[in-house]
Amino acid sequence: MGFIPILLTLSGFILLFILVVNQSIKTKKEQYKTTLTSLAQSVEMEVPDQNLSIETLEKQLANISSLNDQQIVTAKALLGKAKLLRHQYNQLITSKPYSFVAKIAGHSLI
Repeated sequence: MGFIPILLTLSGFILLFILVVNQSIKTKKEQYKTTLTSLAQSVEMEVPDQNLSIETLEKQLANISSLNDQQIVTAKALLGKAKLLRHQYNQLITSKPYSFVAKIAGHSLI
């Protein structure tokens, strides 16, 4: 009878850990997608459904000459932020205690 509360507390902790880490991973990916969308809008690129990538936007930014200096600076800042968020997301998924949760929830690298 004495082990039941301990096991219930431990299983509750594990469940809560999985839920919090899963939400953290989802939030990081959503921040990344939002940054890519705002970057696409700043370089005046039509936003496709789900096919945005940093490489495509980087090529688009290099080829655009119609933007003024302020817009180029803003776009490069957003590009840097997107790269940082992608790195943080990939690092979060590959780190040891979180990789277990990412594998259970079906998250993959960007």
